[in-house]
Amino acid sequence: TKITKKDLADLEKLFRKELSRAMFHMKCPGEMITKVLQECDGIKVFKTTNRSVLSSMNDLVYHAKYYLYSHDDAIRALCKINLMPMGALKYKDPIEEFSRLHGFPVNINSEEIFKGLDSEEGLEDFLKQELGPDIASDLAGATPLRIAQELVYEAWERSDLNEAIRLAHKAILISPQCADAYNLLAEEAARDARQAAGLYSQAVNAGRLALGEDFFRDNEGHFWGMMKTRPYMRALAGLQEAFWDMGKFDEAIRICHEMLRLNPNDNQGMRYIVIRYLAKLSRHDELEKFMEKGAYPNDCAAEWCFTRALFWFIKEGDTDRSCLMIKKALRSNKFVPVYLKKKSFRLKELPDRLTVGGEDEAQYYAHEYGDVWRSVSGAINWLVKYIGLESASPC
Repeated sequence: TKITKKDLADLEKLFRKELSRAMFHMKCPGEMITKVLQECDGIKVFKTTNRSVLSSMNDLVYHAKYYLYSHDDAIRALCKINLMPMGALKYKDPIEEFSRLHGFPVNINSEEIFKGLDSEEGLEDFLKQELGPDIASDLAGATPLRIAQELVYEAWERSDLNEAIRLAHKAILISPQCADAYNLLAEEAARDARQAAGLYSQAVNAGRLALGEDFFRDNEGHFWGMMKTRPYMRALAGLQEAFWDMGKFDEAIRICHEMLRLNPNDNQGMRYIVIRYLAKLSRHDELEKFMEKGAYPNDCAAEWCFTRALFWFIKEGDTDRSCLMIKKALRSNKFVPVYLKKKSFRLKELPDRLTVGGEDEAQYYAHEYGDVWRSVSGAINWLVKYIGLESASPC
């Protein structure tokens, strides 16, 4: 990053910006970055005569110059310096000690990550080994981000989870803006929702950097249809799910709405997640506004129709309007009542795909919404009352 005299006028802002950038490139969890930046108030500069501090700083400058003169880019030089054991730290590396001080594990095996990537020839040999000579040849002259993305595609195909994780780390080293590499680590390596949220936050940051702020302004409403936006959108989807699992319900719903703003066509089905969250939280005013006055009032999917019918039963009881709604829902999937009637119905594993109007779709709905229906007095008996009274088409 080029630093100007104007930047130096606000040293605290510059320090926070560059510290955030450094932590991002070292794969620090998103929550760690936020916590550390919150602690960086009142940055000041002082002269020092402490020989240990001066010696360490001179050592860092020397190694930075060495790596840069050896044709490393600034990011690679930064990573190498942060992984370099230092005497002042009792020969621990800076990122290890920094992470320990702030209570966040950052597990980086420097030998494994840098192996084979320290030269153009080494990178070419690595790509041939991992992707095959044909793909490696196609990537000749490609941007680091494209190379990293190809590694993630390969990682998704690996049956060995450790191999997939290894390739994701390699991809991040080649391009820290590869959001899908962080997505893969969040899905496969995170121990809990909190760690997953940290990795997905890094993926969101990486994706935004890769696209650039102008891209967001110029292409709002067309995301997902453009292939380059999909890693970012996958990151947002993962982040909202992690937030929900952590009990951060408002944040999860906010991200869903943001995704619908970026992609109103809703290829990822976020509108169904919104209504599920609102129904589970009994936020009926928001549910009405979203379903009746939002962008999808004529949706005829079973999940939408049954949830809409339940809402009107909650609001009005057994009226002509709620009757029309439940009949439409029953036309969309006749199997739903069978599974809603079962107490505490749960699927052992959620399906990857659903059959429209099929029994698997009904099982999924009962799994997600059964508790919501049972919490509304008389709702399931009201539903059963209309079985067989529906007519042909849901739309």
